[in-house]
Parts: sequence; structure tokens; C-alpha cells
Amino acid sequence: MQARTIWVVGVALALMGGCGDDDGDDTDTTTMDLGPGDDLGTADADVPDEDGAMPDPGAACRAAVEAREATVSGELPWPIADAAEMTASGGNQALEADYAGKYRDDLANHPGCVPRDSYDANTEFLVSDNEATVPTGSPADIDGYDCAAKEYDQAAEDTSKPIVILVHGNSSSVTTFEEYENASLAGTTITSVGDLSFTVDATVRQQLASALLAEGHRVIGFDARTDLVNTLEDFNSDSSTGNAFRNIDHGWAVPMLQSLIKAVMTENPTRQVALVGHSLGVTVIRDALRRLYNESVAGTAGAVNPFAQTSDVVLLSGANHGVASGGVLCDSFEHMRGTVGCEMGDRTTFVPTYFTEPLNGPSDLFATPCADGSYAYGETDQCGDNLVEYTTVTMVDIPEGGLQDEFVSEESSMLDLDPCVDNVLIELEDFDSSGYFFTGAPGFFAAHFGSARSDVGIALVVEKLSN
Repeated sequence: MQARTIWVVGVALALMGGCGDDDGDDTDTTTMDLGPGDDLGTADADVPDEDGAMPDPGAACRAAVEAREATVSGELPWPIADAAEMTASGGNQALEADYAGKYRDDLANHPGCVPRDSYDANTEFLVSDNEATVPTGSPADIDGYDCAAKEYDQAAEDTSKPIVILVHGNSSSVTTFEEYENASLAGTTITSVGDLSFTVDATVRQQLASALLAEGHRVIGFDARTDLVNTLEDFNSDSSTGNAFRNIDHGWAVPMLQSLIKAVMTENPTRQVALVGHSLGVTVIRDALRRLYNESVAGTAGAVNPFAQTSDVVLLSGANHGVASGGVLCDSFEHMRGTVGCEMGDRTTFVPTYFTEPLNGPSDLFATPCADGSYAYGETDQCGDNLVEYTTVTMVDIPEGGLQDEFVSEESSMLDLDPCVDNVLIELEDFDSSGYFFTGAPGFFAAHFGSARSDVGIALVVEKLSN
């Protein structure tokens, strides 16, 4: 078998500043090596007890919320409004100097709110060699949404199942959830930036978008147009001082995802929506939900309460409590490559940041809104009697303190509010073996993509959404 070894310098970790982690709370987590046949559901949740009463699926979570609330009562009430550091006061949205780290809420002038003309296997600007056949789709045509998204072709939609919105991470696009193949790589051995050496798939593996389509879901791929970062008037492409990988921050992505979620829910008022995010997409989802909720509470015209229609929030290798090199990024760069690090915080020395404080609340009390069907951000009866199921997925840490995932650890990715969230750990073998991401260095972050692109990760998401 031909061997091909690709070495990538460690500075890439600092360049790719948008994937994340957790704050080091002691969270009980079960390590699973999940195969397609494993049952992740709660099959007994709708089975009456011996007295004929239906169980309350939110009871255990509600008890956990009440206990945590009592523990942190001295810190309540806790603010959930946008951080002052992220609130813009004039300026030009096309300038990072004016808007890095700020919410670009004026979508008509947002430099990334631009639909694509079409979608193909090489939509992602870092991927130009994909030979695989990816699921077909067109630029989304959803009333009220003017930015970019891929609406996948679905010939046999099951309208009893939630509509799924897939949210990619930094420097990426909808291709995160699509098939990848390059014949020259098949069967060769490559080494990732994290020194993970593996043999590339000899055949194409089905990826998440295709798997969900096969289950009958309507699937929409959010597209943050990270490729358009280089159109900013003061963009600096230098690899050492600039933003060579075109990192975005939450201020860039969240307003667009807010608009998509609102448009889908408004257009489909009787349907539930499931949100699946990878890497930076995890905190983009969580922040979009918080901001939509705040709009709803404020009575903003056209607002929706997102938790009344959300079925699942699946968070894959996310930055819930810090990211590798987050502190270095924040201290070193004034553009989005740095501000995303400030928003995330540092994985190893995490303290809540201005961005994570309203998301997580005190000791993660606010981390899973409506997981009990009632409680959100310090208030009860906020969910329209809808219970939202939360799942985090990340790779186990290498024993004795090592990390295979290039950005997140177990503790940085998990949410600390059992039993309101299912924190799932996949094994070290569950990386992405396709060679996907970054044509210049195949398999660049194979471990970090494992939660979204390994067979185990894909099966886990599909099973979660089928319950």
C-alpha cells in the first residue's frame, strides 16, 4: 500500500481559532463506542407506570435545575442580554476594524449575507479536490431569509419528522456534512495536524446530510459564507498577522442563523426543527436561540419563541467552555481570528467570558433551555409545553491528559447539567477517515471532525433525531 505522510505545523491551531470546549466542571459522562445498531433512545419514556400514569420526561431535569438554582441563588438574577462588548454602535460592517467581535445585525449590509448561485462538491474554499458525488440541493428559497443556505433535494419527506438545520464550523461550509473522496488519497496513509496517522477510506462513506435525507428529514445546510471574509475592506491574508483561514466570529454568523431559524419556524408553524452544529456551529446555534428567545420575550414584531418548536439541539465538538489557544488568539489579533478567541475563552484556564456568561449562566444553569419543558434562562413556563433534547458529542481525551481532538477536550465540550443533557463521548478510533478538509493538507483536523463525519458520530445523530 502506498504511503503518503503530510506534516502540518502546529501554528495551524492558532490560525483556526473557532472551535471550542467546556469549563472544566465535573460532569458525569458515559463513554460510548456507538454503532449503527445501538439504541440511544428513551424507549420507555412514553410507557405508563403501574398506576397507569404517564411519566414526566422532564422531571429529572427539573429537579436538577432546582438543585443548581438553589446552589447559585446568590448569583441570580443573571443577565442574558447581548454583551456590551458585542454590541455595535455605528461603523461599517464591511470593516473588521469596526465590526470584529460585534453583531452584524443589519443583514442587508452584512458582507456575508450573500446567497450562492449553486452548490457543488467543492463549495468550501479550502476544498478544491473533492471527486465525490454529494447530495444535490439548491440555494434555499425561504421567505424571510436572504442569506446563504443549501436546501437539499428530498423526494420523500416525512413531515412527521423535524426539519433539520445543519450548522458548520469555522473556515468551513455545508461540505462539513457531505461526502468526500479523492482517488489519489484512497488507501494511503496520512498524518493529521494532531499527529494522528491513519489510512484514508478506499471507498466513499455516507455522510450526515445523506443519512438524514434517507431517513425522510427535510435538511437545510446553513452557510455562513466564510469564503467572503476576504472581501472585507481591511482583510489581511498574512498567515502570521492576518486571517489566512478566514475565521469568523459569532458576530458574523449568529445574526444570519437567527434569521434562518426564524424563517423556517415561521414558514412551518406546525413543524418541529432540530439543530445540529459542529465546532463553532455549536455556540452559533446556542447564541442564536438565546437572541431569538430575547426577541420573543421583548415582543419584537415577527419574533418566534424558538424553544416552542425545537425538538433537538445536537452539539458536536463544540466550544461551550473554551478553545485551544483561545487566550493566545484573543491577546494577539484584533480581527475575527482574535475576537472569536475572546468570545470562547481558553480551554485550559477557562473562566466565563462576556460571550459565554449569558449562554451558560451561573454554573451552566442556563445551558439547556427548555430541557425540562418549562425552564429557560431563570424563568419557568417559557417553552410552550415543548421539551427540547440536548446532546453533546466529543472525543475522549487520550489517557494521562493528552488530547486527540485538536481543539476541544471532554470537559470543554460537555455541558454540566445532568440529567438535562446527554453528554456522549466517542472513542479515539472515531475520527474522520475520509481525508476531508483542506486540499493542501488532507485530513487536517481528522479527529475534530470525527463527531460529525465518523460512522459512529453520524449514527448517533441520526438515532437522536429519530426518537
